[in-house]
Amino acid sequence: MRKFVMTFAGLLIGGTMATASYIPWGIEAMAGYRTELVHRGYQIADEVYDYQLEGEYALADQWMLNFRGIHAQGNGISNFSELTGLVELRYDHTWYSAGWSMGYRDFQSTFIRDGWESGPFVTFHLSENWDLRADCVYDQGAESFFSTAQVLWSKSLGQSSILAAQGGVSYADDFYGSKGFHNLDARLSYTYFLIPNVSLSPFVAASVKLDDAADDVALAGMSFDVTF
Repeated sequence: MRKFVMTFAGLLIGGTMATASYIPWGIEAMAGYRTELVHRGYQIADEVYDYQLEGEYALADQWMLNFRGIHAQGNGISNFSELTGLVELRYDHTWYSAGWSMGYRDFQSTFIRDGWESGPFVTFHLSENWDLRADCVYDQGAESFFSTAQVLWSKSLGQSSILAAQGGVSYADDFYGSKGFHNLDARLSYTYFLIPNVSLSPFVAASVKLDDAADDVALAGMSFDVTF
């Protein structure tokens, strides 16, 4: 999760550089727009507005509990909507973070089925700017395991902005007809802090299929974030 007491890099790449020992909890609200919505290599909606509310609580010096609620609504040719709740327990060490996530996703007007998902994740903090992340979830709706590996990079561009990039590959176990290596994904974002706890983040992203069941998609978007 993007942090409440944090380094700039921790804000962008989502939860790998926690400094929550300074305060026990925090809240973040986000509103965003994207031209396309991609879920695990599949294009499932266009012209999507999404809203997220996150909370994080420090159970101990290195143990964090994260809660996230997501609502997404398509404004294009479909009546797509998503309502998701996720819980994550994470252990933060100097050079790695690891934990377990669990949640439920409810979809409307898409072939992606509702269901629970759960699985482990680990992030290695290779340096101040580089992270390596891997995760594996069991998707109850798809009745399949889905795994990803990602490289994440971020760099502060002075007092009030960050440039970040990430790229990854996924592997599917009969995920809606896809078996084996599923897709490649990439994202480039720029975050500008209007004030220390308010930011704007335009981004561009792409997903390239490695299996015929997946989709080739390019998209762009913007998010507005406030932390408390």
